[in-house]
Amino acid sequence: MHPTRLTVADIRAAGALLAEAYPHRAHEPERWDRPNDAHRWIVAAPDGSLAAYLALWRVQAMQYRMDLVVGPRERGHGLGTGLLDFLIASARAAGAASLQARPYSEESRALALLASREFRETMRMTGLELEDVSAVSLEPIARYEGQLAERGLRVTTLAEDLSVNSDGWRKLRDVNEASRPGWPDPDPPPDATSGEEQSVEQFRAQAHDFHMIPEACFLAVDHERYVGYSALALRDAARVRAGSGGTAVRPEYRGFGVATALKARCVRWAQEHGVRRLSTSSGNPAMVRVNEKFGFRRTYVEVRLVRRPV
Repeated sequence: MHPTRLTVADIRAAGALLAEAYPHRAHEPERWDRPNDAHRWIVAAPDGSLAAYLALWRVQAMQYRMDLVVGPRERGHGLGTGLLDFLIASARAAGAASLQARPYSEESRALALLASREFRETMRMTGLELEDVSAVSLEPIARYEGQLAERGLRVTTLAEDLSVNSDGWRKLRDVNEASRPGWPDPDPPPDATSGEEQSVEQFRAQAHDFHMIPEACFLAVDHERYVGYSALALRDAARVRAGSGGTAVRPEYRGFGVATALKARCVRWAQEHGVRRLSTSSGNPAMVRVNEKFGFRRTYVEVRLVRRPV
């Protein structure tokens, strides 16, 4: 069985295979028919059913990620091994400097296969979910916002600041970039100076693509400088589910409860707007603990593994 290019007609079946293997990524196939640089393939079984889905795409610089999902009936017969070798060869042909995989931590067979091809673990990403937003009491953590005020920090939203400050997107990009030191990196560059800094336009486009909600992007501001943010992103039109759009705090402002205070504002916004469920993920143990203060429970752990050189 050999890979063939994914077509629009294949999206539904391939998306179902991805969602069965990785439920937290079930929304991704909605975007597969949009123009992008991803290469996607399927493998058809002799009876015409879908045997496997695989993908390869560039994240930044020449760092690539991959997907490889083999259907339950086809597992254990060597198909995955051959397809992994196909992806490695495809990444090498594209000039990739590294190739990243991200199976769940309980997938021992996949982890062993990746290790046999010299993929090495770089970090783990923990998924979290808050199943009943309305049940969260924010009273125990109300003191954190008071602590920010005592330090001269005010809390506002990106939407409010943009209404009076046309430079808001640049300042949000700046705090995001400044917050990177100390963040776990799934595919760290070979040297400290080789990482790409996002332009304001790239950052804004990414936020738009992720459906970040400006009215639910809460900012901690020191005078006119953004020192931290926490944002929600829309996952469906009915707003019955929203995903975290990210939380970041400048290193010199960490340890003061900034992330907790801003996360509390996100939860309150979700309550006021009828959002029933929130989901997020983090590779930072401290941020995982912040989310758990609000009742988020751990739902999955992705193991990030990288092969370098490809």
